[in-house]
Amino acid sequence: MGKTAATPQNSKEVQAPKKAPAAAAAGCNAKGCRHHEARFGFCDEHYEQFKFGLIKKTGEEVSDYEKKFEHYQAFKARQRAHKIA
Repeated sequence: MGKTAATPQNSKEVQAPKKAPAAAAAGCNAKGCRHHEARFGFCDEHYEQFKFGLIKKTGEEVSDYEKKFEHYQAFKARQRAHKIA
């Protein structure tokens, strides 16, 4: 019977937590990149690498980066060859 609901003593001091500032000036998530964000937190170049599986969503390289990078370079070379022809 002597129990009361736990409420703050000064309800005027209780405020909603403030939101973090907008990430409008945020750059690319890739490690060491200073370009502006274009899509999904990456610049255009790193977005392609993210979609190809070279880097994680956090911007870190994947464990088999070297193997995938060779495939990525061959893919880009094929794309350039198609544009020239």
